[in-house]
Amino acid sequence: MTNCIEISRRYLSTLRKQLDDTAPRIGVNQLLDDLRHLLRVHPALLENQFHIAPLVEDIGVRINGTDFIQAVLNLVVNGFQCSPQPHRVDIAGEVLHAPLDLGAFRDTAETRFINVEGLHNIAPLLKLAVTDDGPGIPPEILPKIFDTYFTTKGPRHGTGLGLNIVLRLVKAAGGALHVQSQFGQGSTFTLYLPAAELAKA
Repeated sequence: MTNCIEISRRYLSTLRKQLDDTAPRIGVNQLLDDLRHLLRVHPALLENQFHIAPLVEDIGVRINGTDFIQAVLNLVVNGFQCSPQPHRVDIAGEVLHAPLDLGAFRDTAETRFINVEGLHNIAPLLKLAVTDDGPGIPPEILPKIFDTYFTTKGPRHGTGLGLNIVLRLVKAAGGALHVQSQFGQGSTFTLYLPAAELAKA
């Protein structure tokens, strides 16, 4: 409980500062560490495993810290719930110091790149991937996964809102989302978010 209280205080204390200063004040590594504490007690964890790798080069993101945590948390929970069998979810990222080569992304039966038109494709960018080794997403399902209320889970296990909320938060931040999934071999959801050097204390 103490960790949750400390996390809440951290974001409440920075909210007013963020309204007056667009420079991020919380680094991605702090955000990921807070997410780690939340996941340890999340009911969706069950017998699944998860691992969060900190960034080698810390940076801030131009998105509210609570929105960032909600988006990544929803992706991880989606990974936890992709199979009733115990499996693993990994989070890893890096800082990109050049704009994305958008020509390298093509929608296929196994991939989708979302919000290419709305991406603020100016370096630096944060690239953050959430990968699971679950059953993967069937090609006929992949185009529907961000639709409101769409779910393949039973009524007690999913509302169909998690991925839709992620998409809304990413779009609002000027980011993009790349999905890669091979049926039978797992999925990777990669966030691309505008980043910036951290504001000095």
